[in-house]
Amino acid sequence: MLLQDLKIGNKLLLINLIAASLSMMMLVVCIAIIAFHSNRTNLIHDLNAEAHILSENLTASLAFNDTKSAQTLLEALRWSPHIKQVVILDNQGILFSKYPSNSTLALNEADTLSNYLSGVSIQQPIKIGKQEVGRIQMNATLDHVYSQLQKFLLLTMFSMLLAGILGAFMIRRLQKYLTKPIIGLTKSMRLVSSTDNYALRFNLESKDELGELATGFNTMLSTIQSHEAELDSELALRMQAENRLQQLAYYDEVTKLPNRHHFNERMAKVVASSVENKVLCCIMVIDLDDFKIVNDTLGHHVGDDLLFAVGERLSHDLRLEDILCRIGGDEFALILDNLPSIKHAQHVAQKIIRLMALPFILEDREVFIGASIGISFCPNDATSIPVLLRNADTAMYNAKKLGKNYCQMYLPEMEAKNIRRFALESALHRALDNKELFLHYQPQIDINTNQVTGFEALLRWNNPELGLISPVDFIPLAEDIGLIIPIGEFVLYQACLQSQQWRERYQIDTAMSVNLSGRQLIQTNIVERIISIVNSTRLPSHLVTIELTESILMDHSKETLSKLEKLSASGFTISIDDFGTGYSSMSYLKRYPIDILKIDRSFVSDLPDDANDVAITQAIIALGKNLGMKLVAEGVETEAQLAFLKMHHCDTAQGYLHSRPIPANEAEHYLIALSEAKHDAAIEKNLI
Repeated sequence: MLLQDLKIGNKLLLINLIAASLSMMMLVVCIAIIAFHSNRTNLIHDLNAEAHILSENLTASLAFNDTKSAQTLLEALRWSPHIKQVVILDNQGILFSKYPSNSTLALNEADTLSNYLSGVSIQQPIKIGKQEVGRIQMNATLDHVYSQLQKFLLLTMFSMLLAGILGAFMIRRLQKYLTKPIIGLTKSMRLVSSTDNYALRFNLESKDELGELATGFNTMLSTIQSHEAELDSELALRMQAENRLQQLAYYDEVTKLPNRHHFNERMAKVVASSVENKVLCCIMVIDLDDFKIVNDTLGHHVGDDLLFAVGERLSHDLRLEDILCRIGGDEFALILDNLPSIKHAQHVAQKIIRLMALPFILEDREVFIGASIGISFCPNDATSIPVLLRNADTAMYNAKKLGKNYCQMYLPEMEAKNIRRFALESALHRALDNKELFLHYQPQIDINTNQVTGFEALLRWNNPELGLISPVDFIPLAEDIGLIIPIGEFVLYQACLQSQQWRERYQIDTAMSVNLSGRQLIQTNIVERIISIVNSTRLPSHLVTIELTESILMDHSKETLSKLEKLSASGFTISIDDFGTGYSSMSYLKRYPIDILKIDRSFVSDLPDDANDVAITQAIIALGKNLGMKLVAEGVETEAQLAFLKMHHCDTAQGYLHSRPIPANEAEHYLIALSEAKHDAAIEKNLI
């Protein structure tokens, strides 16, 4: 067993025993060396004393050369066990006597370690008076010293063994006070490690290093427990954040439906399954009609509530395998997987249209919208998700052109229309800068005097590549892409500038009618913009007529009323264009400061033969007259229509009977005629 494998108690015991043993051994060696040296020194002292005694007794023998008496004296040394040899030399250095007599002569040897450890040798002179007559040399063994030292070492080793046994016993008894806390700390550490319970504590009431260690251990556990709690809290927050990110990444925040990212992933699986299993699936793009009006007039929060309500309504009757997503703005996408037939998709689309036609109750009011739906089938139309989605969008835009609540399936010929729309959109973005937009003016004729009273400014577009483009094609496009705002300001400025130039040239005041779109009216600063533009042309505001469609006024919003009141107070004339074709309501005629009603050409075209048109036109004229408004009839093309309108007291006629929309230089002919008529009337008046 290796030392590192021993328990700490056994390690402490072994270390103590080794340390004690080494210490004792060093002590014994030191004591042995000291004892040996001391005994050897004592032996030398004893030899010197004996040599001194012998030297005094041997003086007579050496003086009388009496070797026999000398030998007798030396024989007396046999009782000294440590003496090995004694040699007597005369003054010439010649052997005189020795002991024992049969020993080999050994004279004084060199002082080496071997000689130092093996024996002792001394020399002492023999003198008579002051005269040296000889020399005595004594050699002694250390056997007695070694014998005493051996006894000492045996006693010491026995004592050490006894002390070791007693020490081990005492250490065993005492080490529990040292190792028990350490073992306790170890067990606590293992328990914490195995259970991850950092609330455990090790209690040790001690002020020594072990007490400090236990306190540090508990402090460490407290710190870890605190950090673990913080980490758990941070992990919980991170999990919430990850879930939130997952929700944001795959689900729409407003409707809680899957978003475009989720839609793309699910559609990829559906299309792959459709192609592999040769089954029919489709993408259905659902675009809400009139959502922008709701959003702009009732506020974005109501718009969000409406989107959520639409998502709930659409989700209610879907199959489990059908996937409804919100892919942006007011646009939803429905994935229908494993379709039994194309008719099933058409049935679902018609059901959605009926659902969307039902009113939504938002903030205690009924809100009506519609839905335009485009459908693209896989694999019939395409097997690529971008192409399928583009085809569905194309079909949806074609459905939108048909009006509200229509559904269209994709047809290849729709692509050509889309290409033309894209070309128109690209060209329209450059039309203002390239000066491709210009105005024509259609005269408005007083039915009673047959004189021009004003003009309606009508926008025209001539593109070098696409040619002359009908306003029916590009005005709605400008509305969709937001260009109607700069284009509308261009029309207002050019029309008012032209009217002011005519006014200065011919000294005639004629009204100039300019159409204002709903997109323009919802701007917060529209009144200030209109006033600023008109003022920049120096045309008086009372000569400017702002024409609005009925649909713009149907929201009954306070903002719309406030804007129209400001325009009216600034002198502008307010006209309702195409009256009777929209959601005509007596309430907005009463609420808003309206000056003119324009009878739509659809009611005028069949006059005086169609009884319904006759009745409607008579009703509009009577309504306007009773409300103190002027009436302008659009689309007057025949003398019979003009005679009918004159008979029923309509004020103004506008149409091809008098003039098509014409350039400014041609429109001046009406002003010249009017100027001449006024001049002739003035002359006639003066003559009379």
